[in-house]
Amino acid sequence: MKYMKTGSTDPCYNLAFEEYVLKNCKDDDYVLLWQNDNTIVFGVNQNPLEEINMDAAKELGVNIVRRTTGGGAVYHDMGNLNFSYITDWDDGESSSYARFLEPITKAFAKIGLKVVMKGRNDLLLDGKKISGSAQRLLDGRILHHGTLLIDSDLGKISNVLNVSEDKIKSKGIKSVRSRVTNINAYADHKLDIEDIKNLLLDNWFNGEVNETFFEEAQLAEIRDLADQKYRSWDWVYGRSPKFNYKNRMRFEGGSIEVNLEVEGGIIQQCIIIGDFLSLQSIENVEKVLTGIPFDVRAVTQALDPLPLELYFGSISRDEVLKCFQEG
Repeated sequence: MKYMKTGSTDPCYNLAFEEYVLKNCKDDDYVLLWQNDNTIVFGVNQNPLEEINMDAAKELGVNIVRRTTGGGAVYHDMGNLNFSYITDWDDGESSSYARFLEPITKAFAKIGLKVVMKGRNDLLLDGKKISGSAQRLLDGRILHHGTLLIDSDLGKISNVLNVSEDKIKSKGIKSVRSRVTNINAYADHKLDIEDIKNLLLDNWFNGEVNETFFEEAQLAEIRDLADQKYRSWDWVYGRSPKFNYKNRMRFEGGSIEVNLEVEGGIIQQCIIIGDFLSLQSIENVEKVLTGIPFDVRAVTQALDPLPLELYFGSISRDEVLKCFQEG
């Protein structure tokens, strides 16, 4: 296992750094610890115009970026620590969150904090969320990354993030602030970011951290990726749909919103958004559905060959099909 620092608090650069490691560093397992300053990071399948209070975000100078993994929108500041784990993926695994999160719960247990896994991808402390995670598959490698709220501005989280009513109702909560907390609210002494980094690194490496570094040529490629992809309007906002068929449904495994442009009974364009935990690009599903008749039988036949658990996580095939049923 190797450890790398991004050396930046720029979200576009950090996401590019992470993607570069995923695509190019296949000789070993890699862990990254990094921070974004004053940033909203939303899921690859989400519409930012629905997830973010744009007026508040603009007023507060918040960076807005899209990541390459599924799940929901999160706010990062310098009181939050992000972790990434990149390793080989076992084809037999449909869900591997515990594999990456259990070492983190064990690390916190060493300092007397009872952190537990809950739901699809969360870590809780005293029933409140301190961490959310998401994953991505690429060429036999898996990226697992997540957040850790240590001393974040919870008030700003409430101000800049919109939470849909169906999510609030499904989780039985009243607000964003009621679902999240900081680790420092429960620690017996105030922990800073370096304390948490050292705690995690000691748990992963048993005291001997194997740190590695990129050459300048590799860092230049990362900067180019940040500029060309993560800062581009098309990447951040280009999947914000306005179509003539729209159906949003929430299930235990997350929300799905289907947006279709239908002409002459044929699906001309399809965009699927939501906070479902996809491992592979939802564009594969969208392409399969484009050009077929808009009826349940045709949609069912088109989706039959696809391993939908890789695209929609724990949302079942029948639940996915419900999103294409009118009325």
